Amino acid sequence: MTQSRNDRLAADYRDMLKLQERPYLSWIAVKGEPPCAEEYLLTVRIRTYALSVISGKYTVGVIDRCTIRITLWDSYPNVAPQIRMLGFPPVFHPGWYSKGVYCPCEPWRPETTLMEYVMRMLRTLQYDPALIDAQSPANYKALDWYLKNRDNPVWFPSDRTALTQNDAETVAAMEKAAFAFDEIIGIL
Repeated sequence: MTQSRNDRLAADYRDMLKLQERPYLSWIAVKGEPPCAEEYLLTVRIRTYALSVISGKYTVGVIDRCTIRITLWDSYPNVAPQIRMLGFPPVFHPGWYSKGVYCPCEPWRPETTLMEYVMRMLRTLQYDPALIDAQSPANYKALDWYLKNRDNPVWFPSDRTALTQNDAETVAAMEKAAFAFDEIIGIL
């Protein structure tokens, strides 16, 4: 791993601490040595929709918790992270493929931080209308369903949770705690 990539991964890790243990999200780094994490596992607590088959009939239902894996490829940040929903059923959204892979409605830019990308993805789960791409959706059935129902205030937005961030003091405490944990593990 090159030093510049390590610097970027470390900066992204510090940024991701702004989203740690929020009412709508918690995460762990599952690959790479923090702060140079290369894969994250997110627990998302946002009300959104999934397509299920009940008695042979497709039904749109509510999900309010899901697990998402973010993979930062070796070519990251030149290549976008992969965001994949784990578990079944995956989210039913125009910006998500039916197999649970996130498809942003704009091209990846290497200067986009991981936290910005994650925040954008979370806003899709809330069905933010600014992030519905009607021109080239990943899931046409979800787009059709959304267009037919978008004026229903009971359905949309799917979740009104404010996507707030931890303050600088909280982030610094989290970094310090992570460093202390690494020291303890080193001693063992």
